[in-house]
Amino acid sequence: MQPRRGRCVRPSVPEKESKHFMKAILPSPIHVKEIRIPDEFITRFGNELKNVATVTVPDGCVWEMELKKCDENVFFCNKWQEFVEYYSIGYGCYLSFKYEGNSKFSVIIFDATSVEICYPFKTPSSNGEPKTKYPSPRKRSKVETSESPGKKVKSMSTDASTRAEDAAKEFNTNNPYFCSKITIRKYVYVPSDFAQKYLKLNVPIKLQNSHGEQWEVLCIVHDSRSSSMLISKGFAKFESDNNLSHGDYCVFELIKKKPVVLKVTMFRAVDYCD
Repeated sequence: MQPRRGRCVRPSVPEKESKHFMKAILPSPIHVKEIRIPDEFITRFGNELKNVATVTVPDGCVWEMELKKCDENVFFCNKWQEFVEYYSIGYGCYLSFKYEGNSKFSVIIFDATSVEICYPFKTPSSNGEPKTKYPSPRKRSKVETSESPGKKVKSMSTDASTRAEDAAKEFNTNNPYFCSKITIRKYVYVPSDFAQKYLKLNVPIKLQNSHGEQWEVLCIVHDSRSSSMLISKGFAKFESDNNLSHGDYCVFELIKKKPVVLKVTMFRAVDYCD
């Protein structure tokens, strides 16, 4: 039997498959200090939530926030105010949360024009305030000279990673570029402004190290509601061959447009240890 004209027929989807929710920032002082998780989400997943949740942002930062329960309502609080100030979240912005399970969330932040924000390139300190120091490398003036393919390096301390990030901030070029942190995931995040201008989905691009060696990789969609991308397929090989570890930072510099070639300058945490 054909459905009646004008009627929307949707396929049956298991209730627990929907793990996203949106939150708009309203002109209320309450939203500066805390924000409520929607009732429908709590109905589905509330019994899985602990007293503290982790929220991962596309810039690689992970925030720990207390979950406050009041009657049947649940709020992100505690570090929420620092989070709001750090990303300059104000009236008209909205956030897209995805639940990853085990009280872990990922979030994409949109400004008042419905465009994903340009995330600040800095790391929050332990008290929520951004660090702005730019220390020099403790061992070498140029980290990329330490490349030694095949050699495995263990993840470094947070302080070493922060110093690697601070060094990466000093990178300067007339070419378009972006910076990403190397994590345990086998991909890197590409900001929406860079991705929109220079990259295309599923079109091979080349990553080139300081020795001129190249690796072919592909970009995929980061999130259907965002124009940001992930350099994914092929990146694990590039990461392994160039001895990159969790906590390192890479600057991706556009040196050729057709085909796209990104020169990768690497700032390894191991070179910034005490």
